[in-house]
Amino acid sequence: MGNLDHWKGALASMQQVREMQDQAPVPPVPEAPVRPLAFPPGMAGEIARYIHDTAIRPVPEVAIVGALGLLAGICGLRWKLPKSGLNLYLILVARSAVGKEAMHEGISSLINACARDIPTARKFVDFSDYASGPALIKGCFSNRCFVNVSGELGRRFKRLALEEGKDGPLGTWRTQLTNLYQKSTPKSMVGGINYSNTDNNVESIDGASYSLIGETTPGTFLESITDSMMEDGFMSRFTVIEYEGERPPENETAMVTMPPLPHVTSLLKALITQSDLLAAKNEDIKVLRSESADAKSKAFNLECDGRINGETREARRQMWNRAALKAQRIAALLAVADNHLFPSINDDHIDWAIALVRRDIATFTKRLDGGDVGDSDDARLSKLVLILKAYLLTKVSESYKVPDSMRQNSIVPRNYIQITTSKYAAFYKHKLGATRAMEETINSMIGNGYLMEVAKDKVVDAYGFHGKAYRVLRLPEL
Repeated sequence: MGNLDHWKGALASMQQVREMQDQAPVPPVPEAPVRPLAFPPGMAGEIARYIHDTAIRPVPEVAIVGALGLLAGICGLRWKLPKSGLNLYLILVARSAVGKEAMHEGISSLINACARDIPTARKFVDFSDYASGPALIKGCFSNRCFVNVSGELGRRFKRLALEEGKDGPLGTWRTQLTNLYQKSTPKSMVGGINYSNTDNNVESIDGASYSLIGETTPGTFLESITDSMMEDGFMSRFTVIEYEGERPPENETAMVTMPPLPHVTSLLKALITQSDLLAAKNEDIKVLRSESADAKSKAFNLECDGRINGETREARRQMWNRAALKAQRIAALLAVADNHLFPSINDDHIDWAIALVRRDIATFTKRLDGGDVGDSDDARLSKLVLILKAYLLTKVSESYKVPDSMRQNSIVPRNYIQITTSKYAAFYKHKLGATRAMEETINSMIGNGYLMEVAKDKVVDAYGFHGKAYRVLRLPEL
């Protein structure tokens, strides 16, 4: 009977901890200068609007990712910038049930409409899941220019994080994905893969424009990004477009049964025809820039250089590493959509592309500042600082049994810190567990003069509180 009472008490304690975790105030996240995403200018915007208008739950960000991915899949190899093709890696981040599937449905509808007249249209879009690096290279060997549309890309990133440091299939996928980003000009060499069993060998090819678009939820995606993904340049190849809004109302007038508008299909057919023609001749078209667009592009490139040189933390340096290149590729795709025979980037193209890349950087900056990306000491410090700020500014739930006078006097109980930090990936992914991660972070803050432990007898006398507690002396500006 004694054992039964013991287990009943333990279960009740566990339930209380869960309830307190659920009621914990959410740390305030620094505001990022993110504005609603506008449709791209020109014909690229027309493609995005079609995907948007035919969606049951229309979201501009979903439609824009689909439109850019489709253009990259068709135009990535045969139109080029100096030493670069126009392939893109795009990730749509949005909560579940907001209509992310419209990206897949819109692309399928457009390609199927084109394939009625041009059967080769379907080769530019691939919905396969490549399980390894060799599988991906074989896919590029048989099809040198396409966009790979992936569902739940965040889950793949999560598995990739679990396999990090191992030479498993997803590790080879990551390696080839990293290499392919820069191999999108016709004269680039995409390396082959040799095995002891020669039947499994993969031949090298001259140039492959592989584009990737996928969607995921914020939690799955952010928890899967490791510090090495940020620091070795893997994530800098991706442009992340986040939709933070609510589930949109159902679009009762969605053109779900209507074919794409004639001017949209005419454009896509022209691009597909021209791409096939250039491939047959092994030729390509250089995308030019107007004088003012060239000046803006160079100015943004210099800004990126300055941001990199002025930052010591590698993850934040990498956010700017390929920012200028991504903006140029996006702007070039917009230019090709407007004039595929004589494409030239104008001010509207480069302005929109730079704004999109800035939005991507602002999103990651906000997440890094909030301790939501990675599981490093910096991530844990950022998260604990935000938790403490929330504690000092907001009266905590009564379930914590923390006298409000303690909070008003900047004293925080250890068990409050333990409960609130344990639900964040930066802590629970620590190799020694969430509690050890918390203790190390607290000790670091004590050593740096942000916290100090309060004598137990003083806490008991003043507040009737038994247990460790810390006084917040000051908090760092992140």
